[in-house]
Amino acid sequence: MDSKNDQLYDLLLCTFGTEANIAKAFDVERATHWKRKVPERVALLCHLSEAIPYRYDPIQYGRNMKGLKLVLEKQTTNEVTTNDQTIHSAAA
Repeated sequence: MDSKNDQLYDLLLCTFGTEANIAKAFDVERATHWKRKVPERVALLCHLSEAIPYRYDPIQYGRNMKGLKLVLEKQTTNEVTTNDQTIHSAAA
């Protein structure tokens, strides 16, 4: 792998096999231009995917962590959690 590539791009290559498969997975024409910097929206989708072992780093995208409310640790179960107490009350 090219050491100049974005680490996430290299991970996507390992996961999907080819640039064409990466593009197909994210519904774009080409993903070659992601070698230097994978778009933030793709990084977030990779973070949410159980199939891609990637953890989103907001600092890498120039985000200030102060106002960001994102769980950076991946859940290991299929359990969905929410902070909305009305949903918990309605379900009970």
